[in-house]
Amino acid sequence: MMRRVAFGKGLAAGALGAVAWEAAARVLLAAGAPIFDLVRTLGTLVVGDAAASAWWPVGMLLHAAVGAIWAIFYAYFFWCVFDWPPTVQGLVFALLPATLAGLVMLPEMALMHPLILAGSLPAPGTFAVGLGWPGPATVLGGHLVYGAVLGTLYTRPVGYRTARGRRRTPAVTPALFGEGPP
Repeated sequence: MMRRVAFGKGLAAGALGAVAWEAAARVLLAAGAPIFDLVRTLGTLVVGDAAASAWWPVGMLLHAAVGAIWAIFYAYFFWCVFDWPPTVQGLVFALLPATLAGLVMLPEMALMHPLILAGSLPAPGTFAVGLGWPGPATVLGGHLVYGAVLGTLYTRPVGYRTARGRRRTPAVTPALFGEGPP
């Protein structure tokens, strides 16, 4: 099976999925919801205990970059394999990075983040259970927001009409072997 990936569209969809996650998180944080602030955690990993004007752009850049990388993985290994509605496909795909973030990234954060090591930030733990129920809810909910945006935006990446569905490109064209017009 040959795969065509629209890299620019994938990168944009992934970065915008991360931005949508952050927008939802900022609204919930402003409303006083006790959610896990991933962008703050990522930003303070790099700049330390600084003002939001320092950690937010760094954290957002890191989160958008990771979202873009996952989108290429989605485009290459997921989108071309499953013929599901785009938003559903993005939501199902989002369970993969959510699982890896919960099992690998968040526990490792406690071992390398200077503010967590100093006790200034709580250690999230596996699936952020160390933060109480809002931790796992944020990990899953944020990834679902990301997946919904990714699936909604990464559609028809090579210009197929909606009514036709995805066209499977044959690995070898008949014209190469003298079968039909060149």
